[in-house]
Amino acid sequence: MIDRRTLLQAAPLAALATCSTASAIGADPHRAWANEHKEMFDRLFAPSAPDLDSDNPDWVRCKEIERRICTVPATTPDGAAAQLEFAMSNEANFDLTGGVAGDLDGQVLRNVLATLKSLT
Repeated sequence: MIDRRTLLQAAPLAALATCSTASAIGADPHRAWANEHKEMFDRLFAPSAPDLDSDNPDWVRCKEIERRICTVPATTPDGAAAQLEFAMSNEANFDLTGGVAGDLDGQVLRNVLATLKSLT
């Protein structure tokens, strides 16, 4: 039987084990994907950019990155924050906010994002 004292004594070891497991997994790719997507998106839709064809390699890459950001689970708070930032961005155009009076839907998402960022 594990009592409270044994549990508390083991807590630092459990935390270390969690940290080393997270380090072994590697960095969460979502922030890098989001940065790459934003850079490419800004370039594709710059005022001086030519009309965009659906087979443009950069457009195809943007769509691939969007799929990854949305479907690959984040493994860190920063990765989750990157996913939420992307979902709330104009580039994603998900229209996640604006459906609740007083912008409560937008406020809750901004609060979740702020919490995730504070954990990084």
